[in-house]
Amino acid sequence: MAFAIKSTLQTIESYLKASGYFQKTMVGEPKSPPDGKLSAAVYMSRVGVAELTLGTTIESHVVMIRLYKNMLAEKGEDIEFQMAEVVQKVGSDLLGDYDLGGTVRTVDAAGQYGTAFGAEWGYVDLGGVMFRVADITVPLTVDDSATLSA
Repeated sequence: MAFAIKSTLQTIESYLKASGYFQKTMVGEPKSPPDGKLSAAVYMSRVGVAELTLGTTIESHVVMIRLYKNMLAEKGEDIEFQMAEVVQKVGSDLLGDYDLGGTVRTVDAAGQYGTAFGAEWGYVDLGGVMFRVADITVPLTVDDSATLSA
């Protein structure tokens, strides 16, 4: 079974770029420390069939959005406030848009298909630079992207 994962990643990346919240937005983890103020990476966490209907599928695509901020760039309090504000804005934007366009039916906010919308904070070392990160889990309900074959 094959899923249209690329389309889901491109939809979220485009959405984040259009938001104007980030200096840089990319698909996949950066290989070197992101330059600038606030950056975001989009990557897949999980994908699976949630329901089978007559000839089509309803899928769960769980996307991770990781926000990066150099932890030495500003006072810790300022970084925390900025990260919290952007997590809130991205969450509000995504949950407020019904279908995000394309094959995405909706953001599965409460986790009807297993994973709920949420965020976790932590730290990541990239190339010797410590970043404050926030991982936003975005579960999406996607219509009919899987190819079923015998």
